[in-house]
Amino acid sequence: MTTAQRFSPHIDILYEAIDRHVVLDTEYPIIYNQVVKHYEEKGVDFYGDVDEDYDILLTKLESDLFYYESCEKSS
Repeated sequence: MTTAQRFSPHIDILYEAIDRHVVLDTEYPIIYNQVVKHYEEKGVDFYGDVDEDYDILLTKLESDLFYYESCEKSS
C-alpha cells in the first residue's frame, strides 16, 4: 500500500503540510503520529530532533506523494 493510498482520507491535509500551510504535529497530531509510524515501519530513521525529524517527514511525504501522483498521471 502506498503512502497516498494509506492516507487518502487525509491527502489534502498532507499536501497542505508539504506546502507549509499547516503544521502537522501541532494542528493534526493524530495524523502526524500515524505518518511518523508509517515511515518508521518503512525503515526511515528519525533522530529525536523535532525540527530535523519534521523536515525528514515532509521530504519523505513530498517524495512519496508527488511520485505517486506522477505515476497515476502516466498510467
